[in-house]
Amino acid sequence: MKTRRLGIVTVAVVVLAVALVLATGCGSSDGGGDVAGDGAAVELLSPDDFDLASYAGEPLVVNFFGSWCGPCNLEAPDLATFARQSAARIVGIAVNDTEDDARSFMAEYGLSFPVVMDDNRLGAEYGVTGVPTTIFFDAQGQETDRLIGASSLDQFNAALAASQ
Repeated sequence: MKTRRLGIVTVAVVVLAVALVLATGCGSSDGGGDVAGDGAAVELLSPDDFDLASYAGEPLVVNFFGSWCGPCNLEAPDLATFARQSAARIVGIAVNDTEDDARSFMAEYGLSFPVVMDDNRLGAEYGVTGVPTTIFFDAQGQETDRLIGASSLDQFNAALAASQ
């Protein structure tokens, strides 16, 4: 009887651990993971090209992602819908990715906003410890919300409403 209870507890712990990883997102990675796509024309920027002040006067949404990240791929369809419906400016920050993998990710999900190829400076500057992380800024450049882990369309919309 004790062995059976131990087995059930072990399974429950494993299921909880997997759920926690999916909910909180991915940590750092060395990249990798091919994502199918046609290499759509997405504006790629260097970290030096990203300046929060250049977005003053309008809400800004910054999504840190990795093409290799499972939770990033889970949230990408809702992020694409949000990007199409939203009046906010959106910038993606590709973490530990190659340009080809970032372009493929964007093409696969129909994402057309600019992407910064992060060399880990921006992630560190904004205190991002895992992806996906989405940060919302108001028109004055003040952070109003931060979503950590795979987020839904409802979460994106609620966070944007709070930044306006």
